[in-house]
Amino acid sequence: MKPPVINRFGTSLSARLKLLTCLWVGAALFSIAFTLVLSWRLEGAGAAINDAGSLRMRTYRLAYLVNRQAAPATLRAQIHSFEQTMHTIERGDPARPLFLPDKPEVHEKMQAIVNHWYRVIKPLMENGPPDSEQLRQFVSLIDSFVLSVETVNARNTEWLRLFQTALMAMVMMGAGVMVVLLYLWVIRPIDVLRDGMQAIRRGRFGAQVTTGNVAEFAQLGNGFNQMSAHLKTLYTDLEGQVALQTQNLANKNRELETLYQTTRDLHQSHTATTAAEDFLARVLPEIAADAGSVRLLDFDRKRMDLAASSGLPEKLQTAEQCERLEECLCGAAAQKTDEQPVYFFDTHTPQNTATLCEHAGFDDVAVFPIRYKDQELGIFTLYFSDGRKLAPGDTELLHALCDQLGVSIANSRLASENQQLAVLQERNLMAQGLHDSIAQTLTFLNLQVQMLESAVAAGEKEQVAENMRFIKEGVQECYDDVRELLLNFRTKISKKEFPDAVRTLVKRFEQQTQIPVDTDWVGHGMPLSADEQLQVIFILQESLSNIRKHAQAKQVRLKITNEQDFTLNICDNGIGFDTGRLNNLSGEHVGLGIMHERARRIHARLEVQSTPLQGTTITLTLPHQKRTAT
Repeated sequence: MKPPVINRFGTSLSARLKLLTCLWVGAALFSIAFTLVLSWRLEGAGAAINDAGSLRMRTYRLAYLVNRQAAPATLRAQIHSFEQTMHTIERGDPARPLFLPDKPEVHEKMQAIVNHWYRVIKPLMENGPPDSEQLRQFVSLIDSFVLSVETVNARNTEWLRLFQTALMAMVMMGAGVMVVLLYLWVIRPIDVLRDGMQAIRRGRFGAQVTTGNVAEFAQLGNGFNQMSAHLKTLYTDLEGQVALQTQNLANKNRELETLYQTTRDLHQSHTATTAAEDFLARVLPEIAADAGSVRLLDFDRKRMDLAASSGLPEKLQTAEQCERLEECLCGAAAQKTDEQPVYFFDTHTPQNTATLCEHAGFDDVAVFPIRYKDQELGIFTLYFSDGRKLAPGDTELLHALCDQLGVSIANSRLASENQQLAVLQERNLMAQGLHDSIAQTLTFLNLQVQMLESAVAAGEKEQVAENMRFIKEGVQECYDDVRELLLNFRTKISKKEFPDAVRTLVKRFEQQTQIPVDTDWVGHGMPLSADEQLQVIFILQESLSNIRKHAQAKQVRLKITNEQDFTLNICDNGIGFDTGRLNNLSGEHVGLGIMHERARRIHARLEVQSTPLQGTTITLTLPHQKRTAT
């Protein structure tokens, strides 16, 4: 059990109730226990009185049997039963229960009965009929013993009734005390609190109550009084509170609108400079600053490049000190490692940069880092004059806006890098294509020109004619390759133009080779993305080019299936080739390597099946799990 809680409000109600309960239960248990003891004593003494009364009867019975000269065995049995009863009364029997009262006179009288029995009565019973006078003396001893036990029992009975009466009185008094205390400790404080609530309901704001010294209700009363005082304050200054909350709400709405509009503008920007200009155009009108600038950091060069500025004098835009990390307060702020994101600098310091800011009319500078994933990308600087400073409520908003600017700058850089990477990859494939077509043809022509010179010098007319024919065919093939590459470079594809682009390729192939192409379109799945369409067109171009150059085919079948998976199937009936040589691509088959590279770009699978003299089948499969949503 926890100790009673005593504080400035007094003893707690729970502690009081526990204390009263313990006192009541203790008194009741004591009374009940004492009553049980008295009842037990009365029961034991009553049993002794009954057995002692039987001794008188047994005494007269023994005298009768002796006078009648009863059988010795019967007489001995009666004497033994008499002695057993007498000794049971003397010693007691807790099992019945039977015991004598704890009084000396009672035990003395019992001992007198025992002694008289063994010295006088028993010898008379065994030797002849006892004298009637001696019997009366023995019986009078028994009567005196019974009377003393009954006297003790009478006193115990009186005590039992007294404690029963006291227990009843204690119950009645306890009930009365509990009712009174319940009223004083519970009902009265509740009534006081109810009266206080009704007073507030009638408009008496500020009403105070006193609930007494019960801890729980004292705490409730104290809380009620504080609530009442607060309600009075609110009611008295309601207009001021409404105006304050309205102003706070307007400020929050302004911040949210600024954050939303700035984020929208930044997501529409394409370069870091454009993003910085849009950022300044949106933020500066919302902040009480005279000027602002965004500089991008280059820690390798230890420079800060000005991306955009607004209201900043020309000398601060072009000052060499403002572009060096070590010589500018803004640069020093950018290199700080503590977690404070806003830095204020007093420009009245013996530094060149501070002098420039001071000469420009600025008294204070606030610098915010522009970050993206813990990477410092730049700084946003605000310039103040005429004693103005950044409002405390604008700091969190500017942090969020600078984070959005950091995301926009990082995205523009990432987009630029991705575009450069795509251009480099495409140039690499173009270079491979030029090497596979024009470069090899020019090498062949160079060899034929050398052979032609030798044949002309030797006067071998047939060799000259053959070399001229080879040169003519090589030049024509080179011309066709250049023309085909130029047409490929001019290819423009969109979602709607993809089927037209395929038909254009097929039509041009049929015009160049006079080989019919059977085209089959199957399915109405979702359209391919722009990059997927471009790579599919290039693979189709390369496949048709290989058929033109090497297959010697008479017919081509083209099947495009667009369902869950996208499949491009190109089959010809040309001379085919041994696919085992694809592991070591020769110049003749480097185009297949380019096709595999383009398939990998869109996570597609390219399969080449061919058998000498039985044609070639090329299958491009783009699984639906790898398709890019458009």
